[in-house]
Amino acid sequence: MEKKVFRLVLVCLTLLLCACQGQQIKEETQVLKGTEKSPADVYVSLGVEYMKRGMYDVALEKLNLALRTDSSSSNAHNVIAVLYDQLGEKALAGRHYEKAVALTPSNSSANNNYARYLCAQDEFLLAEKHFAKALENPLYRSRLMALTNAGTCAWRAGELDKAENYYRTALQRNKQYPGAVLQMAKLKFERKNYLSARGYLKRLKAIKKSNSASLWLGIQVEDKLNNQNAVSSYVLELRQLFPDSHEMTLLEKSKFNR
Repeated sequence: MEKKVFRLVLVCLTLLLCACQGQQIKEETQVLKGTEKSPADVYVSLGVEYMKRGMYDVALEKLNLALRTDSSSSNAHNVIAVLYDQLGEKALAGRHYEKAVALTPSNSSANNNYARYLCAQDEFLLAEKHFAKALENPLYRSRLMALTNAGTCAWRAGELDKAENYYRTALQRNKQYPGAVLQMAKLKFERKNYLSARGYLKRLKAIKKSNSASLWLGIQVEDKLNNQNAVSSYVLELRQLFPDSHEMTLLEKSKFNR
């Protein structure tokens, strides 16, 4: 159990940081290092494990126990905020995110999560401040995720050039980071640079298996490039691999459903 105490796996299954055209982005499971030592950490770790299993009632019990054990634990406030966010309790989530960053301003995980929350509330300037705070720590393991989140927040705010700069910075650090590659492909499509969008999708396919979001984007890109064979291939793959996905619902309502 001790080895797990400082590995906080924040499972974010809610829809986060939608791009301005309404496309949905699902946050991947992230493994984050804790920023403090506290007697509450063991309960935080248990809470995270129950979150991973979808046992949210038990997770909430463990996280409340963590806060009763140490009400000044930034990690406990951070993780319970993520849970409340998932459960749709936005006001409670906001209060705990705010407490987490107030208690430990250097907690990069808390700053990144709070920034995502603020962006979803259209608090763009404050969100950018907390993304910057998360990125100040050179040892933060999820800097690429934070850069990508910051880019998507800028996009939501209508600042496409700033969004592209964030994505490009992430890709300069790791050109194979899947989150930034997919977001760059989406942004290039939004900006009607369809050949570039295709290029990023090809890069993504070389990095990891296709997901429903990349397949749906591929359908749209190849349609704009008048490559109907590629469209049909993407459609078939989406139907076979992700029949219950949100993107499949979009497909069924589109002109590609034939």
